[in-house]
Amino acid sequence: MALLERKRLEGLRAERLEELKSLKAQGKKVVGYFCLYAPVEIIQAAGAVPVRLARADYQSELEGERFLRADACPFCKASLGKFAHDPLYQLIDAVVSVNTCDMMRRLPESITANFSLPVFSLYLPRTSEPFPNRLSAFQAGLVDLKEWLGSLTGQEWQNERLKEAINEMNQLRRKLQELDQSRAEKPPKIRGGELFDIVALATLLPPRRMLNLLNELLSMVWAAPGTVDKNRVRLLLTGSILSEEDRTLIEIVEEGADIVADTVCTGSRWFHEELKVEEEPFAGLARFYFNRTPCACRRPNNALFDYIREQVQERKVQGIVNKSLLYCDAYRFEGKWLRQEIGIPVLEVDGDYSQENLQQLRTRIEAFLEMLR
Repeated sequence: MALLERKRLEGLRAERLEELKSLKAQGKKVVGYFCLYAPVEIIQAAGAVPVRLARADYQSELEGERFLRADACPFCKASLGKFAHDPLYQLIDAVVSVNTCDMMRRLPESITANFSLPVFSLYLPRTSEPFPNRLSAFQAGLVDLKEWLGSLTGQEWQNERLKEAINEMNQLRRKLQELDQSRAEKPPKIRGGELFDIVALATLLPPRRMLNLLNELLSMVWAAPGTVDKNRVRLLLTGSILSEEDRTLIEIVEEGADIVADTVCTGSRWFHEELKVEEEPFAGLARFYFNRTPCACRRPNNALFDYIREQVQERKVQGIVNKSLLYCDAYRFEGKWLRQEIGIPVLEVDGDYSQENLQQLRTRIEAFLEMLR
């Protein structure tokens, strides 16, 4: 039985959509954000409603080709397609983006040009060593973001609200970490696809409501009995962003294996670290977001491989599936390093959001799993 039934999940999403419409009608600003480097706490503390923009499907990708060339990043194209027709994206008043990979640096320009939405592009140094000058430049960007959001919401800034937001988000991260830890069990207490759905929901619902839901789900997870199936392989999933509507790969993998760990930005990398509350909150925010386990587009990204290695050892992972979006060079180029650095079998798959090569994908995954058994 699913931990969070599909019908209930869709109901929670639909209910939140109606709430957002109501909040917007009352004058609240809905701020969409891309990327796990976007500081959700500042958006909340500024009096806006943060919503992560991580939806993408094939129809949206095709629609996005009106705004970007056909061989551009499928996620960026789909994001633009979503702004054209998705009811959630049409509620967005402003966008916070982070200059990570090249396409994500161009996306804000296209959003502003085609949808007349204000976008704040947060500067994130491409090199990830935390030298003082880089941290201070990033912190200055966070302060600029605070000012920009203040002019959007018209609310006076209060540090107490920021500390409250940090506290709420930390509680949320801890609960998600606990849920994620249940995947380490033999057998795992929760499926990989369920965890991704729950993380996506956590970026949509208000933190307090999500905490209540997580408490309920955690009591169910640990009470559930399990039977070890020695034929099921334990896998780690890594690679490009997996959008909220892109579950095909996970579903095929989980027909014959358990995804017991991941390092995807819409999965465990969104919540596996905790932000320390410091006397100067913006210094703490800068340190936290700057030092997050790096995306493949940053250099050096040794910490990403350290995190993968740690997950492989702790969760007794037998193989890795590395999913790259089409034209995503940042993650495609990591495939070679994955094999060298981690030393266990790696299956590399790439594609966009179409379903054209579904059977070929299934055949490759089945062969990979058979090799690992």
